[in-house]
Amino acid sequence: MSGSSPTPQGAILAACPTCKAVFRGGFQRCPNDGSRLAPGADDPLVGTVLAERYQIDQVIGDGGIGRVYRARHVRMSRAFAIKVPFGELGYDRKARARFANEAEAASRLSHPNVIGVVDVGETREGLFYMAMDLAEGPSLATLLDDGPLPAPRVLAILVQLADGLAHAHDRGLVHRDLKPDNVILTAGPDGGEQVRIVDFGLAIVDADAPRDRLTTEGVVLGTPHYMAPEQATDEALDLRTDLFALGLIVYELLAGVHPFDGAPIDVARQNLSRELPPIRERAGVEVEPVLEALIRWLTQKAPADRPASTGLVVRLARALAAGDVAGARAPARAPAPAGRGLRLRVCACARLCPRPRRRPRPRPPRRPRSTPASPTSPPRPTPRPNLAPAAGHLARGGVHAAGAARPLAGAGRRRAPRARGAGDRARDRRRRARPARGHRRHRRRRARPRP
Repeated sequence: MSGSSPTPQGAILAACPTCKAVFRGGFQRCPNDGSRLAPGADDPLVGTVLAERYQIDQVIGDGGIGRVYRARHVRMSRAFAIKVPFGELGYDRKARARFANEAEAASRLSHPNVIGVVDVGETREGLFYMAMDLAEGPSLATLLDDGPLPAPRVLAILVQLADGLAHAHDRGLVHRDLKPDNVILTAGPDGGEQVRIVDFGLAIVDADAPRDRLTTEGVVLGTPHYMAPEQATDEALDLRTDLFALGLIVYELLAGVHPFDGAPIDVARQNLSRELPPIRERAGVEVEPVLEALIRWLTQKAPADRPASTGLVVRLARALAAGDVAGARAPARAPAPAGRGLRLRVCACARLCPRPRRRPRPRPPRRPRSTPASPTSPPRPTPRPNLAPAAGHLARGGVHAAGAARPLAGAGRRRAPRARGAGDRARDRRRRARPARGHRRHRRRRARPRP
């Protein structure tokens, strides 16, 4: 496994002579046994036998949380990659939990395009280790030093990468740190290139289940150049986070350069806010429109706008690798995930584009209530109104049926007021004797007998 990057120049290394742990930074004593650390770049594990089983031959490289060694089994003629966490992390509770998380994640995987875990253990001195299959070959980062790759080779790499990710995603694992350094090209059984995904140190185990965050100071949770927007904003992650990094890797393999320039933090901000520039404008390389549209689909800013499953990407990549553009149209019509999704399709111009929204059908014009007669139809006779029921009413209102109007007796006069009698006066007395409503002083005033 040669996908880990070497230790940066100028890094301060010190080793414990007792437990043989390697420390980075200005540590003076080992937190495990209290021994004074010996400064220097020599690794004390090289040339020794680890856990009485693995002969350490050389250092392959350094990862985010540990160092990777090339080793061979003392009883079997088989080479392994041994990963040991750095001393400042190996004795930290959260860092050890993260290392155990990587071992649990990688132990579930058994796929030709994924590096599997063979053994996990701890030495007598308390040094934690993990044995994995050894993948010998260059990484994609090494290939990128020579410039862009041809499209057929990129499609072959894309098919294997997506196939390995689909295997991990089906088992509830999300890599979270997919990048060219973590993809190794080895010789396959048939003599061709075989892609191997390494370093599941930041993988999420059972992303749907609640789990404590295993964040440790000094450990970078992902690489900014390939970090998805939801990963940079500390939101929920799922398999579509790996698909975003996969799209950026394919873009870089075709163009030879990353879509954006700048410092790591600047690139992470551009991944969050800017659209990817066309490969032709970025690197002057002509790319099949369907392939470039697939890259744009994988690198959508919102996770809901990306493919719903990795298996869909595998089918599309295989169809494009076989040159079957028509066969790539049908899988692209799969529904988007829950949420505000962007459903994509391959149209006649061989481009993936958003499916247009259906326009509402125009409503037919409303018919007028009275439809005019056509010039060819005969005129309809006008019905005569029946005035018999209204004759009596018109006569009572002062108008005769014959049409001659005359005023009725008493019409227009005001009725004279009725004279008050004994009953009215008795009613007034009862009202005055009734208790009045309101304030008490008004009640007393009203209750007084009038003279």
